[in-house]
Amino acid sequence: MEASSCLRYQVCGFGLSWIWLCLLLLHLLQNCSLVLSDSPYLVGMGSYDITGPAADVNMMGYANAEQVTSGIHFRLKSRAFIVAEPDDGKRVVFVNLDACMASQLVNIKVLERLKARYGDLYNENNVAISGIHTHAGPGGYLQYVVYIITSLGFVRQSFDVIVDGIEQSIVEAHNNLRPGKIYVNKG
Repeated sequence: MEASSCLRYQVCGFGLSWIWLCLLLLHLLQNCSLVLSDSPYLVGMGSYDITGPAADVNMMGYANAEQVTSGIHFRLKSRAFIVAEPDDGKRVVFVNLDACMASQLVNIKVLERLKARYGDLYNENNVAISGIHTHAGPGGYLQYVVYIITSLGFVRQSFDVIVDGIEQSIVEAHNNLRPGKIYVNKG
């Protein structure tokens, strides 16, 4: 008898705790929506794969023709962040690439695609594309001669996957725009 009453106490205690937890979460969610609606900004984030050719392409930035890819260790990503003002549509896009760098040609092609998709909403004045300076990704996607010598020329597959990935990460960030807050820390 003692074991069954102990079990009944634990089950009932868990059920009561569960109800209180659900009520607390419901209360918090109701209050959060009010706080989020007061936000002066819309914030969106998107991520897309830019891994590129898995093998037999020179790794960007090593300047060593023998340093070629031979498989995928980690997937490379393009991560886009958009901050927009909801009233007038002013916005800024920052794209962070798991690549050595972007280039003028990459920027031009991405902006052409964004113009076709969104008109003048995204342009050279509000889109910034930056690489993390990794040398562990495929090369051959830049138009600059000094960078493509070790790649033995322009590698269309590397270029296309980076441009596609940047565009898709911005599209995802655009579609994910939600009220958000921006905090700045000084110290």
